[in-house]
Amino acid sequence: MPTSDCLTALEESGEKSLAYKIPVDYYILFGICILFIIAAFIFDSPAKIIDGYIIIHTSRSVLITDYIELAGIGAALINSAILVIFNLFILIINKRDPNGKIIAALFLTIGFSLFGKNMLNTIPIMAGVWLYGRVSGKKFSEMVVFAMVSTTIAPIVSEVAFLNESFSFPMFFAAYGIGIFVGFIFPVIADYVQGMHNYYCLYNGGIAGGFIATMFAGFLKSVGVDIIPMNLWDTEHTTKLAIIAYVIAAALILYGLITERFKTAVKKYIELLKEHDPYDNDYLVKYHNTCYINIGIMCIVSTTVMLLLGKAINGPVLGGIFTVSGFAACGKHLRNAIPIIIGSIIAVYLNHLKFDESVNTLAILFSTGMAPIAGKYGWHWGIITGFLHVSVAVFIGDINGGLNLYNNGFAGSFISVLILPIIIVFKTLYTKLKTKIIKNNIYKGKI
Repeated sequence: MPTSDCLTALEESGEKSLAYKIPVDYYILFGICILFIIAAFIFDSPAKIIDGYIIIHTSRSVLITDYIELAGIGAALINSAILVIFNLFILIINKRDPNGKIIAALFLTIGFSLFGKNMLNTIPIMAGVWLYGRVSGKKFSEMVVFAMVSTTIAPIVSEVAFLNESFSFPMFFAAYGIGIFVGFIFPVIADYVQGMHNYYCLYNGGIAGGFIATMFAGFLKSVGVDIIPMNLWDTEHTTKLAIIAYVIAAALILYGLITERFKTAVKKYIELLKEHDPYDNDYLVKYHNTCYINIGIMCIVSTTVMLLLGKAINGPVLGGIFTVSGFAACGKHLRNAIPIIIGSIIAVYLNHLKFDESVNTLAILFSTGMAPIAGKYGWHWGIITGFLHVSVAVFIGDINGGLNLYNNGFAGSFISVLILPIIIVFKTLYTKLKTKIIKNNIYKGKI
């Protein structure tokens, strides 16, 4: 190739590499990480943070392992910030532009890094997804969302690595091998189970993770290994964490109002509240920065609901709040989430568990993964769906030993399979009855 052609090719490749500018959306998430880091060093000493960070990475992480209770609020916040920055780095080097699902996945990472995810147990699973992409001929930029949500089964790695709460190098390497394997099969299963709920459950990764975790838990039990339940639940940092949630929410709303201009932002937000199509719910792409107003409002609402119910805000609860917030970028808003929350609160009051039981508390927040049902079929079906979701979610974690962090997504698979055919049957019967009444009235001359 002539020198001039080489130079031209280099210039074109250089222009292509420079063409990608880091999106503002990623700077927003990075800003949240900075807030977490600052708060960590305000709340805890550097020595305690370092010790706690080591504890997080050398402990089991099955549901429910509140890292704030386990290792301190500073270490938990640092763990979350580091893991989100790691995910942002992956997105940026793969030049992936943000959309609603990516924002949701990043908020999931923020939240679940407070009670189950860490660098040690997520890396092998994400590596497994990368390996699947290489084998199937897909670019990792196409697989990155799968990689981020696949870490719902991160506790599998920690469980094997620290089996019987002890450490050995053979078990550590076995844990990483298993992590790579489950990461490799995750995208295939996640694609397949989407047909179960027909996009009416937002937590598709939780459904895939639930099946994998159940299979793995069954295998462990079959060889005589019992998965010891965990219920670490902090109750001492509600005020601090509520302030963090409110500050982030206020900043996001303010950002949306300023960048979209107040009148335009309000108009777009009203349009967003009318959204009900489960197949076309990428609010970031459709509404741009107005999406952050929706995220902020859902963060405020979910935090306030917890406080009004007298619930402690800790790692898992803040994780639930950020999950509600993140999926406000691709599927949730006030109109479709509130009926689900109402139904779930009713179920929590009526079931035999204590009202402040941890699984009850989390089920209220995570039940909003079924919000598309309320959006499509009405508030009354939303209340019924929320009620049924809690009834399943508070018990379903037992079958996979807490190895699936997105446990409410797994519950959603059962609810969607149950409720959607019932809704269709009742709507069909209602339509037939209405048609019959109209025909009779026409025949009698009343119409």
